[in-house]
Amino acid sequence: MLKRGMKIVALSTLLVATSATMYAGDNTTKKTPKTLNNIKISPEAEKAAYHLFEVLKIKEGIRNALDKSLEYQLKRIPAMVPYKDIYQKYFHKYTKWDDMKKDLARLYATNFTAKELDELAKFYSTKLGKKSLVILPRLTAVTMKLAQHRIAAHANELKKAVAQRAKELQKDENK
Repeated sequence: MLKRGMKIVALSTLLVATSATMYAGDNTTKKTPKTLNNIKISPEAEKAAYHLFEVLKIKEGIRNALDKSLEYQLKRIPAMVPYKDIYQKYFHKYTKWDDMKKDLARLYATNFTAKELDELAKFYSTKLGKKSLVILPRLTAVTMKLAQHRIAAHANELKKAVAQRAKELQKDENK
């Protein structure tokens, strides 16, 4: 039983790390949680960011993304299922909207001006903006599947290239 418990702890750590990196992987900004705390933004930019968050439903999006991430991990690692409620409470405890929104406002305000944030909110409030919020994530998902399909179709080419490089490296080591 102790062995199983240690395995679950290890899997938990993996889940937390995976969840954190899944959404931080796109290098659109060099800001980190520590540096965000030191950034001062204008009241106008903060207000514009909060308005954009309402239009985009960022609060709900964060919760949904974390829940989907957890569901994905539970499917991959069924031994975690009995602990689902613990993971949910943990994620929700440390991602409360009131605790996160100021940092997110700083993040957005360092990448967009207050005017740009207002313009984004206006756009996403339009019929086309709302439609794009629904369709663009789907198009991105299909794009990823297309790329994966193309890559998988030529996997043997990659295997051969890697095997060739491994031979070359081995040969260099033997010199």
